[in-house]
Order: sequence, then C-alpha cells, then structure tokens
Amino acid sequence: MAGRLLFELFIFSLPFLVFGLYLLATRSAVDAGQRKWPIQLLFAIGLALATIAWFVMIALEPRDRGMCIEPERFENGVLTPARSYPCEHRPQDVGIPRPRPEAPPSDAPN
Repeated sequence: MAGRLLFELFIFSLPFLVFGLYLLATRSAVDAGQRKWPIQLLFAIGLALATIAWFVMIALEPRDRGMCIEPERFENGVLTPARSYPCEHRPQDVGIPRPRPEAPPSDAPN
C-alpha cells in the first residue's frame, strides 16, 4: 500500500518536476545568451509521461475476471470492509442486451 501511495505521489509530482527543470534550463540558457527550450518539446514530454503513467496504473490495477468487488461503506456507525465475491453475471457478456421478457396478453386480468 505504501509503495502504491508513493508511486501515485511521484506521478502527481512529475509535471511540477518537469516545470522546475524547464525553469532551471531556461534561466541558465538566458544567462548564457542562448535560445530557450521549445514549448512543443515540453508538451510532448508531458503528454508521453501522462500516457505512460496511465498505462502503468492500468497494468498495476488488481483484477480477476470472475470476481466482483463491493467497496467498503459506513453503515449505522459501523465500517463494513470491502469484499470480493464471485460475480453472478458473465463478464464476457457485458454490452450484449438481455432478451426482454414477453408481455402478458392485454386481455388478461391484472
């Protein structure tokens, strides 16, 4: 848990670290009389880091195809912990519409 928290803090701090590097590089470049780094390069680096972080978070997410997760909840002053249980549905059928039940004939009494 601590490792995951540190990883998420690191991912969160990456844009600030890159901006700090940008400030250091541009200040030293201006002092030397050279041109600043192009903003397009920094944008591409940020986009690449965000995309990589997104895929890494997907890869680290725990998952089991046959299990569903009920999140923890606070109910009547008691904290009920999260639990995993076998899914009642078939995950491979997600997105496939279920057949509709047939309606009773209109002349049937209610």
